[in-house]
Amino acid sequence: MRRFWWILLVLTPVLALSPGDPVDLPKVRDAYGKPVDLAATARAGRYLLFWFYPKASSPGCTAQGKRYAELYGEFEKIGVEIFGVSADPAADQCAFIEQMALKGAMLPDQDGRLARLFKVGGLFGFYNRDTILVNPQGRVERIWRNVNAFRDADVVLAYVRQLKR
Repeated sequence: MRRFWWILLVLTPVLALSPGDPVDLPKVRDAYGKPVDLAATARAGRYLLFWFYPKASSPGCTAQGKRYAELYGEFEKIGVEIFGVSADPAADQCAFIEQMALKGAMLPDQDGRLARLFKVGGLFGFYNRDTILVNPQGRVERIWRNVNAFRDADVVLAYVRQLKR
């Protein structure tokens, strides 16, 4: 019985967010300390893409980040701002950005603010590999949970291209 409650506790936040839900987009700082006003970015007509990852410089996260960097120009052309989010300290994210030549903002979320906002679960301080797309109206457009690090960016790009048709 105790195991049932633990599983329910871990899964409940994940089940509480749905496409169409409004999101109170906060002001945050990127890995370099630059202020980012997420709500203003959406109001400017941009989609916001948040790819949550467990640990900077780990193999899966590196593959995922590199693919987003490769496709960055394509996302930009169709009006999507990309944000990588983890619980890593800013210094670790900066090293990750520079080592891998990543593009888009990386957001350190050590206090879990963005993870709670988007109901991203995790264990032992590592976030699940989830991707959330927020539309320019500030509503959740699409949620991908437990994504494949090697295909995530391509799947999301195909989805957004279809939206723009």
